[in-house]
Amino acid sequence: MPSNVSITGRPLEKGVSVESPHSMRHAWGMIFRFMRRYRTLFVIGIILVFIESLLNVFAPNYISDITDLISDGLYTGDIDLDAVSRIGILVLLLYVFAHGASFMRNFVMADVAERVAGDMRSSLNRKLSRLPMDYFDSSDKGDVISRFTNDSDTVGSALNRSISVFLHGIFVLILCTAMMFITNVKLAIVSIAAALIGFGVCFAVMKYTQKYYRTQQRNIGSMYGLISEIYSSHALVQSYSGERLNRRKFDGINETLRSSGFRSEITMSLLPAVMHFAGHLGYVLVCIVGSVMVIQGEITIGMVVAFILFEKMFMGPLDMISSSLGNLQAAGAGAERIYEVLDHDEMPADPENEYSRDVEGMVEFSNVHFSYIPGTETIKGFSVKVEPGQKVAIVGATGAGKTTVVNLLMKFYDVSEGDILIDGTSIKDMSRAHVHSFFCMVLQDTWLFNGTIRDNIAYGTEVSDDDVYDACRKVGLEGFIRALPEGLDTKIRNGGGLSEGQRQQICIARALVDRSPMLILDEATSMVDSRTEMVIQRAIDTLMEGRTTFVIAHRLSTIVNADVILVMEDGNIVEKGRHEELLSRGGVYADLYRSQFDVAGD
Repeated sequence: MPSNVSITGRPLEKGVSVESPHSMRHAWGMIFRFMRRYRTLFVIGIILVFIESLLNVFAPNYISDITDLISDGLYTGDIDLDAVSRIGILVLLLYVFAHGASFMRNFVMADVAERVAGDMRSSLNRKLSRLPMDYFDSSDKGDVISRFTNDSDTVGSALNRSISVFLHGIFVLILCTAMMFITNVKLAIVSIAAALIGFGVCFAVMKYTQKYYRTQQRNIGSMYGLISEIYSSHALVQSYSGERLNRRKFDGINETLRSSGFRSEITMSLLPAVMHFAGHLGYVLVCIVGSVMVIQGEITIGMVVAFILFEKMFMGPLDMISSSLGNLQAAGAGAERIYEVLDHDEMPADPENEYSRDVEGMVEFSNVHFSYIPGTETIKGFSVKVEPGQKVAIVGATGAGKTTVVNLLMKFYDVSEGDILIDGTSIKDMSRAHVHSFFCMVLQDTWLFNGTIRDNIAYGTEVSDDDVYDACRKVGLEGFIRALPEGLDTKIRNGGGLSEGQRQQICIARALVDRSPMLILDEATSMVDSRTEMVIQRAIDTLMEGRTTFVIAHRLSTIVNADVILVMEDGNIVEKGRHEELLSRGGVYADLYRSQFDVAGD
């Protein structure tokens, strides 16, 4: 975010839109704070809009002079062609310069709009790195993507096409009104009377349609979320024959989107019709009143022509304003959704203390309490001390708190009570980035990004090709890599074209090249076949040598050699010991083990 853009944080629940009377003001205030960085360009754009409007407004008076010269000449039989030519050339130049100013202001405003939209996306990206983990747990991925793409593009498009049009309309209205009153007060009042109808309708419709634009932007986010969900779990959807259910969900969102879009568009379409009616009414009134005034000798025919042009020019801005209001309404709704993210509370600021990455690996949980939801504890008085180099397995039924313990250790969440220490130093005194640097992770859900196999394995580290090939050999990928035409330079898109086992092997190879002093494994071999698992397990055994390791295991066969097994139940440790020791006790661990294996046959 630009340094001069200040957004304060406050929490928002999933799916809740800021619907307060001040939300639109806040959203547009945010837009103008982003625009402040480009205020010089924006002011140039406004000046160009003003010049364009001024030149257009001056032209009718000169056209009035031409009309009077010709009409007078018809009576006298002597038309001053030189004067008509001079004024005609002047009018032509006015319109040429007006259109030149119009082109330049479009160029300037487009530049400002794209810069602002780009800054919004950059601010959203930086904001995401500062948001607490619970935001991602409670937010729909597709909806967040929609705020990055659709909402920011909507704001940029409106700034590009609508603000300059809106300002042009306002300037022309003001200048045209001034010129009309300077020219003739009576005809000016007649012209403006018709326009007041248009103004009234504009503001009434704008207020009425805002709720539909909010609904429309929110449902576009829901649509992104559903499509992302369907795409990412396509095989699962088909295997469970979930197409019909997803179709019903899609049709429901699509119908709501269609309905809100239709209501907003049909309501906004009233504006041009009302504007055209008001314009035609103005023409009729000017012609009638003007004709009477010509007959009475109060004004000339040229002045009537000028007022008809003024009337057209006066109603044109109303048409511009009405057409731009729809885009501005959509931009306001999109800006509200961006504001929701930028206004969300951030993680507490990191301490600035510096610590060496070369730690021994002693970890201590001291009476740790934690709640995702206030009043409902997930971790309750968790205490354990892990010596450097120990292999610690954490087991328990679903919901026991195994993953939460690791999330607290990684400082993805801050503990509610108690403390976690690494080599005797509280992680509260360390930055999140510093804590993260202590660990390499291999998770059950494999994560690969668009790029080469080399980039995916060497992610975040400076390693040689030899190191990468060595890691591939240890996890059993060397033959597969060498068989590829481009080897390590083979590009993959989100792991597409790879088996689940190969995806898992690449993630483990990534951990092998990482030199972090501690390791976290979350059922790291659950996606591979038995033969590949043996190869990977040997690589993991090598990886764990000399490193403090935490293993979240669901298959107890993988942790029989752990130095310490922590059995969790309801957010706390209920048993602790080695495999044989825990089996002999006949407690919770023994029950879990027997539920997976036929102990009697061992």
